[in-house]
Amino acid sequence: MTKECYLKMTQPFRDRPKLAKSLHIVNDVLTGIIFVSYPIFLIWLLWQKSPQLLKAILIPLDGFILLTVFRAMINRKRPYEQFEREPVIPKDTRGKSFPSRHVFSAAVIAMTFFLQPQLVGIGVLFLGFSAILAVIRVVTGIHFISDVLGAFVFAAAAWSIGFYLF
Repeated sequence: MTKECYLKMTQPFRDRPKLAKSLHIVNDVLTGIIFVSYPIFLIWLLWQKSPQLLKAILIPLDGFILLTVFRAMINRKRPYEQFEREPVIPKDTRGKSFPSRHVFSAAVIAMTFFLQPQLVGIGVLFLGFSAILAVIRVVTGIHFISDVLGAFVFAAAAWSIGFYLF
């Protein structure tokens, strides 16, 4: 992505503070829904005495740890660092942009709901939420497109490998 492309993509939100605030709220609400639902799901699996509980814990946890180590090793700059412009949504993290841990976590949690056939719809809904989060993180200058795409690939790989290992 070039600086011109970055500025063109983020400028409509810089020019409209209410729109930027709306994106910030949507980002926080969708993140909250997914991350509050996950422990509730785990408690439900425990209550059901589901054999899937261990997978539901280990797949996201192992993926999160591997992703955190990987992105620290890569330590890619974020768009707002590279192009020296403040992001539309307040963020001050330096580096560690690839892949997006935020999008990875949302996506892998969404996929975890696929472990229960009756909850696949929630998983699909949450994958949609993850896609919305990915778009928000790109258009607000927090991540590059490749950061969020990499997060989805990493989540799918972690879930697939973990599903068969555990």
